[in-house]
Amino acid sequence: MSERLAFAALFFAAAAVAVAQTAAQPLPEAESSPQRVRADDPYEAYDAGLYEQALSGFVDLQVERPDDPEVALNLGSVHYQMRNYEEADRAFFSTTLSTDDSLKAQSLYNLGNSAFRQGRLEEAVELYKAALEIDPDDEDAKFNLEFVRDEIRRRHEEAQKRQQEQQQQQQQQQQQEQQNQQQEQQQGGEGEQDQQQGEQDQQQQQDQQQDQQQEQQEQSGGQDTDQDGLPDEVERSGENPTDPENPDTDGDQLPDGAEDLNRNGRMDEGETDPNNPDTDGDGVSDGQEALEQTAGESGAEGEETAGLTPEEAERYLQALEEGQPLRRHPSRGRHRRPVKDW
Repeated sequence: MSERLAFAALFFAAAAVAVAQTAAQPLPEAESSPQRVRADDPYEAYDAGLYEQALSGFVDLQVERPDDPEVALNLGSVHYQMRNYEEADRAFFSTTLSTDDSLKAQSLYNLGNSAFRQGRLEEAVELYKAALEIDPDDEDAKFNLEFVRDEIRRRHEEAQKRQQEQQQQQQQQQQQEQQNQQQEQQQGGEGEQDQQQGEQDQQQQQDQQQDQQQEQQEQSGGQDTDQDGLPDEVERSGENPTDPENPDTDGDQLPDGAEDLNRNGRMDEGETDPNNPDTDGDGVSDGQEALEQTAGESGAEGEETAGLTPEEAERYLQALEEGQPLRRHPSRGRHRRPVKDW
């Protein structure tokens, strides 16, 4: 029965202008009977499958009878058979304006076929329903309506099945990755126990911090292109995104990772804004304030940074951060910048 949908365009009788919607038997090859086709009869040419010749004949008829809806319907059917769906739709649509309900129903039916051929299944359903409102006894329209509805349901079920399969694959992949991480952690833990015997507690804490940072990077995407201490994924998709290719997005001489201390992609209490060189708006850059803060707290370290250029001060601060995180003023205001459109 699906063949019925595939070939259910309008077909013509040689002795009359009226058209029918029923399915046709396979048309004979054009070469088998060229002598029996009259050159001036587009109906015979259509029945013989000579659609180019039929098209030329119906175009001539339309010039003679430009307001004849039957000629427009026939012309649309030829375009449909030639897969010129845009031209077919234009001709069928013009016929829907006819006052003849029969022609209007046939045009809506054929528009439904054309919509189906072009993959517009929901539109085809509505067109078949419109045709049946005019002609409730049209068996072809009833059949095609149910066929297309079944096809929509089938495609919907297939899409759901594919989505479920993808979700299952993702879950299996995540479980496998978790198992691999657990095995790596167990193996790494055993090796570290052998290597860390006799080492100082401070060294152990540093190793643990490095392991935690590495795990965070693996879970959040891992790659840190600009080596600023923030994974690229955090810099791109965070609430307060920064440039993953620039270690100092706001140019305040503080790496983005030194300003986003907890590496979560947003500015929390006690942190400075990596997108604003002067977070508190006091006219002094965040990098200079951090330098002054460190100098005030460290005493001797402050003397060592006195007179340094901004680049030297930045390198000095980065060296300090390897030993302990910089502390920020808890009362410092937060001035958020608009989120970037990545």
